[in-house]
Amino acid sequence: MEWIWPCVALILSIWIASVWRITSLSSRLPSKPLFLSSRSEKRKNVLLVMAHPDDESMFFSPTIMYLASEGHRIHLLCISVGNADGLGSTRKEELYHACTIFEIPREQIQILDHQNFQDGFHNKWEHNLLGQLINDSIAIWNIDTVITFDKYGVSGHPNHRDVHHAVRLVVV
Repeated sequence: MEWIWPCVALILSIWIASVWRITSLSSRLPSKPLFLSSRSEKRKNVLLVMAHPDDESMFFSPTIMYLASEGHRIHLLCISVGNADGLGSTRKEELYHACTIFEIPREQIQILDHQNFQDGFHNKWEHNLLGQLINDSIAIWNIDTVITFDKYGVSGHPNHRDVHHAVRLVVV
């Protein structure tokens, strides 16, 4: 039974070291995402660039809700009306309705219906032209931060990936 006390001491020491490590690390983590931090702590003009209506709800709703809770001004640029199945006007209205729920004013929403950027898995979107349109929105709305899809387009949709590449042309 003499072995039990050294084991208890070892377990207790490991537990104390673990608790110390966790608490010391958490005090060094930023309280806000670094891309939204600034010395002045001013509210940012944030642009979400997405490919289709419904992307705001499917992929960006937690981000939108967080940004709104922090008081940032959210602007949405939707590249197409999402007319792949002939439902473009319905999907456009659904986007406006979602933005009403998110409390994004209609004047901070732009939905493009450009002939070169129609919804579809087989429609390749030209990155340079798309980048110019995105850059125009950045200038008009005086955007501080741009958020869009990752390089895989989250779901792998080619239009999502094209949006990612066009945004990278503009902001990198």
